[in-house]
Amino acid sequence: MNLVLAGLFFLMAVEIYFAPFTKVEESFNLQATHDLLNQVDHYDHLQFPGVVPRTFVGATLLAALCWPWITLFRLNLFYQQLLVRATLAALVVLSIAQFTRGVRVLFGKNTAWLTVLLMLCQFHLVFWSSRTLPNTLALPWVNIGLCHWLASMAESHKRTYHLTWMTRYLTFTGVVFRFEVGILLVVLLATEWVMNRFPLFSMIRTMVLTALISLIITVPLDSYFWNRWLWPEGEVFFFNAILNKSSEWGTLPFHAYFLHFLPRLLLVSYPLSIIAFVRDIRVRRMLIPVIIYISIFSIIPHKEWRFIMYTIPVFTTAAATQMNALFVQRCRSYFYYVTTCIVISAVLGSACIALIMFRISSYNYPGGDALRALHLIEKNTPFVAVHLDPETAMTGASLFGQLNPQWKYSKNESHVTEDDFIEARYTHLLTANPENFNSSQYEVIHRTNGIDYIKLTIPLYKNRDVQQNKHDVISIFGLLQIHTAPKIYILRRIQTEETDKS
Repeated sequence: MNLVLAGLFFLMAVEIYFAPFTKVEESFNLQATHDLLNQVDHYDHLQFPGVVPRTFVGATLLAALCWPWITLFRLNLFYQQLLVRATLAALVVLSIAQFTRGVRVLFGKNTAWLTVLLMLCQFHLVFWSSRTLPNTLALPWVNIGLCHWLASMAESHKRTYHLTWMTRYLTFTGVVFRFEVGILLVVLLATEWVMNRFPLFSMIRTMVLTALISLIITVPLDSYFWNRWLWPEGEVFFFNAILNKSSEWGTLPFHAYFLHFLPRLLLVSYPLSIIAFVRDIRVRRMLIPVIIYISIFSIIPHKEWRFIMYTIPVFTTAAATQMNALFVQRCRSYFYYVTTCIVISAVLGSACIALIMFRISSYNYPGGDALRALHLIEKNTPFVAVHLDPETAMTGASLFGQLNPQWKYSKNESHVTEDDFIEARYTHLLTANPENFNSSQYEVIHRTNGIDYIKLTIPLYKNRDVQQNKHDVISIFGLLQIHTAPKIYILRRIQTEETDKS
């Protein structure tokens, strides 16, 4: 078990190293962690507050865990970012280790390690477990709570004890990090009460008490950082659920979670979990509340995979039970032996798909790559004043990328025209729109590529144009081509007599 858990963390660490940058949806917690670690004068969230406020609880925890190592080894900003992400990944892996204890109690040790093995073959869980989404910060707490839920099914004499601790963990997570975890808790308690009665009022009392303690933690802390009294997750709930503003970010049909998101999230684990649901009554009891939870969220028009990411370990456990059953029965008949071989091949295929998805996703951060390229190009320049446009900031150029304390970095969104940039005396611009600038004032010194489109190919029929532009095409197994194109440009102010005088 320890070996597969170590393998899971190692794979996360490799992906952190080869895709170190982050995008806009991860930015709040990452920037907040940076500000806490480096004791800045002006917090980023006050300049760029976002649509709704977020809690500082997760960022404070990450900063507290990382600060001793940063101080001891005097890490620069780039390595600080890697450490922050690796710390979050470690928390997720430790919570998965705790989750598998519940799996071991309910289904046995073979199912427990197979659960982690199947997680190794999933792209989203591995790739996003180190990324500072609010949902990822909530995931460790949810995993520990779900461990108690699974244990409650197996240990009837400790059922109330385990359900009480599940209620505490999920209530805290719902109040502080993500309100949808509270909905998951209500569904779990309701189904558990229907299937096997327990002292409901005792659980409600535990829920209320934990919610009050959670509010005592989050409200003063976040009110201090936001300079006003607030409960961040309460405002998020009001914005998304009551006002239904989340629909402005796009809508999807009711079946999207079941037919589009879950197959991508789980890969081979999805069909295996469906088979297990049909064949094993314990799996049915485990999956029914999860399916109800997803169905509730399917009613909401706006859908994102991260809203249901907490269900990934549960579905993966269901798949592991079926895989274990096949291993046990593989010698009984030729049919089971062949079926087992097919499943093993499918697991290996899922691992390959996950690696391909990582390779594709690693090209989604041209802003971070461009900022790193600027530091390499101008490493001998004592002073640079650089402006980062929104596209650059949204695709990886975080505060952790601002490596030179002597340089001036700006994300000022009020600077729009070329005259604005000249008046602000920027020496360099990182922009997705170089055509907006006069070639007599600024010159392009570097282009950073990002994904333009992805194309399936047949090796026997190669396109000549593709052959002539190999530097913009990354081929994977000769069957898939990642076509890249310049996304972020580095512009340098042309030094003239007039600019020297100014």
